[in-house]
Amino acid sequence: MKKSWFKIDPGLLEQIKKEIQANYPNLHLYIEEGTVFIRGSFPVTFENEVLDRYQVEIEFVSDHPNSIPIVRETEGRIPRTLDSHIITEDGQCCLFLPDEQWRVYPKGSSFLDFLNGPVRTFFLGQTAVRFGQPWPFGEHEHGIMGILDYYAELLGTKNLRIILGYLDYLSKDEIKGHWSCPCGSGKRLRNCHFESLIDLRLKIPPQTARQSFWKILDAIRRYKEVKND
Repeated sequence: MKKSWFKIDPGLLEQIKKEIQANYPNLHLYIEEGTVFIRGSFPVTFENEVLDRYQVEIEFVSDHPNSIPIVRETEGRIPRTLDSHIITEDGQCCLFLPDEQWRVYPKGSSFLDFLNGPVRTFFLGQTAVRFGQPWPFGEHEHGIMGILDYYAELLGTKNLRIILGYLDYLSKDEIKGHWSCPCGSGKRLRNCHFESLIDLRLKIPPQTARQSFWKILDAIRRYKEVKND
C-alpha cells in the first residue's frame, strides 16, 4: 500500500500546521482515513481589516504538493452555480484554471502562499460581488469558453486553429524544431516560436494541456452533432 504524502514527508505536514496556527488560528487540521483536511473560518482581509468570513474545508489530494488542494465553501453562502465559480453541489470552488497554476500558484509555493494567494483572492472576489461590485481581479468564462478565453489572452489570438495547434504541441512528450509553427506562419518551429513554446511548456504540464485540448475538441464535436440534427 502506498504511503500517504504526510508519512513520506512528515516535516511538510508540521510546516503546514505551524503556518495555519500562526496565520489562520480559526482553521484547524484533521486527518481522517488517511486524508488531510483543514476546516474552519477563513477570514477575508483587505488592508489588514477583516471584511468577511467563510466556512471552508480544504482537502489535500493524495499526491500533495504536486496537485492543487480542493477548496469547498461549506456554509452555503455562495450559490452553487458556475456563475459563482462553484462547480459542485458540495461547494467545491473553482479558484483558477489548472492551465494558469504557473501564474497564481507556482510549483514550490507553500501552503501559506496558497491561502494568501488564490484562496484569499477567490473569497475576496465573492465578498465584493455580494456588495454589488464587479469581480475585482477579472474572471474567465466557464467551461470550454473559459479555457479558450485564457489561451486567447495568453497567445494573443482568438483563432481556434492556432490555439488548438499550441495545445497539441504542448501536450506532446517532446517538441521538435522541424515541425510547422502553430502560429500559422508556415515556418518551421525552430525558425519561429520555438523558444516561446518551450517557455510555455515549462509552465503548463503536458497532461494539463492535453486535457484542455481534448475538452475543446469534444465541445466542437458535440456542437457539430447538435447543428446537424
